[in-house]
Amino acid sequence: MPINLGMASSHFPSLFQDTHAGWQRYWKLISDGVPQPPEAEQQDALCVADWVGRRERAFARLAGALATAKPAALIVVAGDQDEWFSAANLPNVMIYSGEKDIEGFHNYGDFDADPPLRFWENPDRFGVTVRSASRLAAHLQTELVRRDFDIAISRKINPQGRPERKAPHALTRPLPLIMPALDIPVIPVIVKTIERSKAVLSGERCLALGRAIADICADLPEPIAIYGSGGMSHDPSGPLSGWVDEPLDRWVLDCLERGDVEALKALFSFQSAATDSGTGELRTWLVAAGAMHAAQAIYRCEVVDYFPAHIATAGCGWVLWDQADKPSATTE
Repeated sequence: MPINLGMASSHFPSLFQDTHAGWQRYWKLISDGVPQPPEAEQQDALCVADWVGRRERAFARLAGALATAKPAALIVVAGDQDEWFSAANLPNVMIYSGEKDIEGFHNYGDFDADPPLRFWENPDRFGVTVRSASRLAAHLQTELVRRDFDIAISRKINPQGRPERKAPHALTRPLPLIMPALDIPVIPVIVKTIERSKAVLSGERCLALGRAIADICADLPEPIAIYGSGGMSHDPSGPLSGWVDEPLDRWVLDCLERGDVEALKALFSFQSAATDSGTGELRTWLVAAGAMHAAQAIYRCEVVDYFPAHIATAGCGWVLWDQADKPSATTE
């Protein structure tokens, strides 16, 4: 049956801190030495408190929709930052279809502590374990290859980059907020997102991948959901750290809300500092958008929330495709 729910959201580390001090600590860590925009100094404790509340409401909106949809599996489209992969091997698209559970971490409140906690050293507090939808993942691998996508296949978890951090943070970090019980099996679709080279997927190819995933899922008897993890515009620890490309973010959100998926083909069609680094995580949103655009005409994208958080050095956004009545979007 067609994919019955689509979601995408940011997962930037500062988002998961509850205090102004936590946001400040991370901001200083990744933006030290980089000239900051004037807006950053205006984002005070009251601003952060507002964002924390909006974060809770936005993720709760996604979690509620996922609980209502009751999919048999959740496809998580995510990037990898020297976690499962390393410079020795960095595929454009990989799907894990092993039977072993996927273990990783969230980072909720790690920088609220002083000194900050290392989440990978505190598994009792930060550990995340999800089941693998291995049968469905293997089917997705096979069918995507038949549709001319060169999919790297993984049946064994063997992290090569930073093995102590286990699964990519983009995969496990947001899951406890959109799936508190961690009870839905996951199909990890790992897409190269932040590589500063031309050897990455274009926006057009990301959309095509999403459409192919939707086509494959339409023939399955079980309902499937899809979630794109990452973005929006950001360049952590890079020359644009602290700067948010709000016009780009709002253009993407506008295209999604209007259903103008074709316009998004232009993303990543050429290399630019504006779309390198963390902004490249929007590729995961495009895969989800391609899938939902192809799934059914009744699905319309709702912009759940967006705010340009300079002291998170990121545009922070949430979107949702489902059949429920849509509340008014909050995009202040």
